[in-house]
Amino acid sequence: MRRLDPLLAAVALLAAAALTVLIAGLERRRAPADAPPAQAGLVAPDARQAALGLSQAFRDVSRRLRPSVLNITTERWIRRADNPVMQLMEQFMEGGGGGRGVRMERSSGTGFVVRADGIAVTNDHVVAQAKRVLARLDDGTEVEARVVGTDPLSDVAVLRLEPRPDGAPYVPVELGDSDALDVGDWVIAIGNPFGLDQTVTAGIVSAKGRSRVGIAAYEDFIQTDAAINPGNSGGPLVSLDGRVVGVTTAIATRSGGYQGVGFAIPVTMTRDVIEDILVHGRVVRGWLGVSIQDASPELAERLGLGRRGGALISGVLPGSPAEQAGLRAGDLIVAAGGRPVEDSTRLRHQIGRAPLGRPVELGIVRDGAEHVVSVDVIERPSADAPTARAEEPEPPQGVGIRARELTPELAEAFGYERGAQGVVITGVDPGSSAAQAGVRPGMVLQEVDRRPVRTLDDLTAAITAIEPARGVLLRVWDGDSSNFVLVRPPFSSRPR
Repeated sequence: MRRLDPLLAAVALLAAAALTVLIAGLERRRAPADAPPAQAGLVAPDARQAALGLSQAFRDVSRRLRPSVLNITTERWIRRADNPVMQLMEQFMEGGGGGRGVRMERSSGTGFVVRADGIAVTNDHVVAQAKRVLARLDDGTEVEARVVGTDPLSDVAVLRLEPRPDGAPYVPVELGDSDALDVGDWVIAIGNPFGLDQTVTAGIVSAKGRSRVGIAAYEDFIQTDAAINPGNSGGPLVSLDGRVVGVTTAIATRSGGYQGVGFAIPVTMTRDVIEDILVHGRVVRGWLGVSIQDASPELAERLGLGRRGGALISGVLPGSPAEQAGLRAGDLIVAAGGRPVEDSTRLRHQIGRAPLGRPVELGIVRDGAEHVVSVDVIERPSADAPTARAEEPEPPQGVGIRARELTPELAEAFGYERGAQGVVITGVDPGSSAAQAGVRPGMVLQEVDRRPVRTLDDLTAAITAIEPARGVLLRVWDGDSSNFVLVRPPFSSRPR
């Protein structure tokens, strides 16, 4: 058998070759006269050229951005663990040093140069509370960086790099136009994930205008599937023409790593923040003095506003421009400065970028009727500055909620000022529609079915007057802002 193996193999090869020739002949007979000749093992020339062109674009952008991307390292002091065992372990790991109740923590992120004199950008959360910031360039040069200013509301920070040791200027990126991006456009993320310098990933723009992500107060994110991981924060998101269109800031993940959903701050917003910080030392935004929320069709209809979108005013600060203009809780803002308002996020951005000291005309719906109100835009108060508290709060009962008047003791227990007044929610039945709507203990009720509630007598009167089949419309205050909540029957899951 072993001697016959070569002969059998040769016969098999000849048979296979003959079969291939026969099949090829049949295929040629079937093919149209104008069909191009087959190129076995090759990609179609047009597709190959397109792929090579895309690959070249990735190479060009990566090479162009390398000198501008920074590896940011921060040092901050944090309090030691209260657990004596953990304190002992920390001292052992640090060689027995410390012992003063604090330890140094190092973390890393990304940044990029925007001016040749050393102005750079990163995320606020990368440098927050940092005692020292170091920036390393692609050639290994490391320089100190000073935080010029930060904007936690957009998660942007501006740095000034110390001069390079060789005296050379820094290589800045070119800022593009994030408004011109469209879903499906190719983008590249460059950063230092897990400390791996100059990592380049590519993807597309998955969505624009993402908000309510829970990262910052002003959210208008570019969503991308370019791989973004811990350490990418503050790095550039770049279009294929080599211009920066965003600042990578966060990922949506269940594992802590890349899952295809990343977010970047649009460069149009970033550019405004940089300019304000360099010129004013802070970010200047317009402000009306209202609490706003999105209006679901059901909520808008219950308020007599029709089933339409917009920004629903849930609270007005005393003495604010909004109060002076006559705006009230329950008004629905549907236009600002002649532009439609789709939701509360859009209104927040429109007012934030409005010129200060000038009135803006708001189109509102109140009790089913449309009005135009002129409101002066002033500068948003600093988070550190004392501001007037929103209208004093109130809560309901008999709808799966238990409430009491806000005594000084309860005010202290729930974190309110001792002089605060109203009716505070002390309990919410688990599984009730109130709980499902987000009502929780500690909230103060301001209204029940548009009736103000400031005492238990007010609450009793309001509850007596409700029509249970329609549900109960509450306005609650959590200490920071007011919101309308529609609680539908059945109100409570407790056995009767």
